[in-house]
Amino acid sequence: MRLKQLKLKNFRGYKAETIVNFDDLTAFIGKNDAGKSTILEALEIFFNNKLVVCERDDLSVGVTEDSIYITCVFDELPNEIIVDASSKTSLEEEKLLNSNGDLEIKKIFKCSSAKPKPAVKIICNHPIDDGFNDLLSLKQTDLKKRASSLKIDEDSYDKRSNVSIRKAIWSSKANLTTKEVELEVTKEDAKKVYGVIETFLPIYALFQSDRSSSDSDKEIADPMSVAVSQALQELQAEINKIKSEVQQKAIETAGRTLAKLQEMDEELAASLVPEFKSEPKFDSLFKLSIKSDDDISINKRGSGVRRLILLNFFRAEAERKLSAAERNKSIIYAFEEPETSQHPSHQKLLIEAFLELASKENTQIILTTHTPALGGLLPTASHGSDKVLQKITETLGVLPDPISNETKALILIEGKTDIIFFNHLCKVLKENGEIDKTFQEANIALVPTGGCDNLKSWITMRTVDQFGLPFGIFLDSDKMNDTDNTKNISTVNKNIKHTRGAS
Repeated sequence: MRLKQLKLKNFRGYKAETIVNFDDLTAFIGKNDAGKSTILEALEIFFNNKLVVCERDDLSVGVTEDSIYITCVFDELPNEIIVDASSKTSLEEEKLLNSNGDLEIKKIFKCSSAKPKPAVKIICNHPIDDGFNDLLSLKQTDLKKRASSLKIDEDSYDKRSNVSIRKAIWSSKANLTTKEVELEVTKEDAKKVYGVIETFLPIYALFQSDRSSSDSDKEIADPMSVAVSQALQELQAEINKIKSEVQQKAIETAGRTLAKLQEMDEELAASLVPEFKSEPKFDSLFKLSIKSDDDISINKRGSGVRRLILLNFFRAEAERKLSAAERNKSIIYAFEEPETSQHPSHQKLLIEAFLELASKENTQIILTTHTPALGGLLPTASHGSDKVLQKITETLGVLPDPISNETKALILIEGKTDIIFFNHLCKVLKENGEIDKTFQEANIALVPTGGCDNLKSWITMRTVDQFGLPFGIFLDSDKMNDTDNTKNISTVNKNIKHTRGAS
């Protein structure tokens, strides 16, 4: 699953319903206290409610309601879900998708208690006709009675499968009326289906910029918890097999017990159904940490060192995902102010790791910053329209590199190593009589922008347009073979179409 949208209402500064859209990489840029961290923490509450816990004081000041609403919308949904060993179905078949065909989960935190617990609803286009609107909340015996009362042929469904009975009932009505409703998921199969949905939800890992040190410092523990979760996902098939066999054997034992009970009290036995109340939590069985070789706790080291460990966690993940075609459960890395306590060169490496991760399937990156250097490295696709980009450059104070009044043309390059390359190339070509002047002598400026689809290149291009200077773009093709159409090649082709001097 992929996080598509967040809706907030009555949560801290977001009093009116606020909708936030997400992409593979989403950056929140703005001044302090603008509400950037609130969005990341709302997601933490939605997915985990552990590192950040919903509290009564999170209710927006001045609202008349006493509830906080945090809603997440997901796309890229699983093709099928398994409610029990014999019942394969889908979210579409169970009428659990909203008007756009997405999964929309709403969590309501009633602030009558100090630490409110969420009530969960699925917002979906669901049947509203009497007799057809409550099927997910019925026990199997009641489903059978409903099917019988509607005179549905028993041969048209499997009496052992709630999924099959529901499908037969819904199919029996020619013009089933549906409407977007808030469906409760607290009873019977609605509860079971939501339990299955939870296993598909993305892992959400939040790394905050300012947190207290303790012996179980979350700044280190969180990525290690993610590592455990990912290891379990890679063994999901084996785990599911073990879980299924345990459940089957346990249900067989329960079945034999009920069979014996039937001999003594048939009515009581008929009213009892074996059921597993919750899914086993395998990730809570494994604890992983990183320890200094001199027995000094990592949390006692400097904040820069602690966050440097995180940096390399991201870099390691990027490298692993580049070398393996993963199809596991999706993961969202949310990083608040990654520039904190880091050397500028480390900041650049971190952003490169973010971009590599975000380009892979099943991975999304969310981050916040108010640092010009970091904001300038982010791709413009994660910022929005020219109007938004202009506002961001003004807010952050992102400036283009100074350009001399004598400059005749510009070449946009990726990094400072390209300057060394071109200066050496020009020197060799001039010494061998191939050219008359070097770029420097011809007043052609080399401007490193870190790429040509980020904020730094965008503001540089505004300067180019302002002064009407001819320019060129020099990028590594990043091609692995002749037929590759890489991101850099697409960027250059886009600029060729829309400008007069790109090359």
